[in-house]
Amino acid sequence: MNLGRADRAHLQRLIARASPLAGDFFRSVAFRHIHPDDVVSGQGARLRGGRFVPRGVAAVYASLVEETALREVTGRRRAISGRSHIDLRDYPGMIYVLRIATQRNLDLSLPVPRELKNLLTRSPRPGSHSVSQALVAISIEAGIQSVVFPSATGSGRNVVVYLPNASAGGVIVLNRAAVLAALLPVKV
Repeated sequence: MNLGRADRAHLQRLIARASPLAGDFFRSVAFRHIHPDDVVSGQGARLRGGRFVPRGVAAVYASLVEETALREVTGRRRAISGRSHIDLRDYPGMIYVLRIATQRNLDLSLPVPRELKNLLTRSPRPGSHSVSQALVAISIEAGIQSVVFPSATGSGRNVVVYLPNASAGGVIVLNRAAVLAALLPVKV
C-alpha cells in the first residue's frame, strides 16, 4: 500500500518527535520458542512479518503490561482459528520480561493526527497489515528503532523493536541466566 502525500507529511512530523523508550516489557511465547535467545532473535517477524513489521525485518514484539501479552495470545488464536481456545501445543509456555531501550521511539498510542488515526484503525484486522507495514517501512527507513501502538485486543499497548535499527543490547531477556539454568535438565 502506498501512502498519500498528506499521510506521509503527518508521519514525518511524528517521526521528528521520536523520543527514547526504556523499561521492562512482557512477551508471551509458546513452548517451542521457549529458549531466551529465540525470544529476542526477531526471526519469526523477519520470516512472516506482522502488524507494524514488514516481512524481512527482524523485530521483537512485547506488551507494556502482562495482561496485554496474554490477551494478544488469545486474540491471535481467535483470529487464526475462529475460537479463543489455545491448543496445548501452542499454549504460551512462558512470559518473559524484556528490558528494552531505544533512542528513537514512535508512539502511535498517543493522540495522532486524525488522518493517520483513520489509517491505524484499519491495521488490526487480519489481512490488513499492509497499512501498518507501509507506515513503519517509512519509519524504519528514517531510523525509528521502536514503535508503541494500541493492542488489537482493544485494550493495552504493545511495542515492537526493529533490531536492524536498535543498538546492541537494546532488547534483552531480563533474567536470561536464570531461565537457562531452569531449562537445563535436572541430574538425578
